[in-house]
Amino acid sequence: MTGSSPRFDVYGNDFGWGAPVAVRSGGGSKLAGKATVYEGGCGAGSIALEVCLAPDALARLVADHEFMSATVP
Repeated sequence: MTGSSPRFDVYGNDFGWGAPVAVRSGGGSKLAGKATVYEGGCGAGSIALEVCLAPDALARLVADHEFMSATVP
C-alpha cells in the first residue's frame, strides 16, 4: 500500500522554525508493508520514500545479497 500526495508541498511548509530537513508520517500511519512517497528535499525530481516493514521482512531483505548489492553502495 502506498500513501501521500504530490500535491502537498511538504518541504514548502515553514511554521516559523525554518524549512524542514526531513519529512515523516505520524505514528498512526505506520503499518507493516506500507510505503509513503513524498517529494524529495533535494529539488525537482527527487523523492523521499518511507517504508514500514515487519522485523522478519526486513531481516530477509538484509540477508538477500542480491538485493543489498543493488541498494547499498
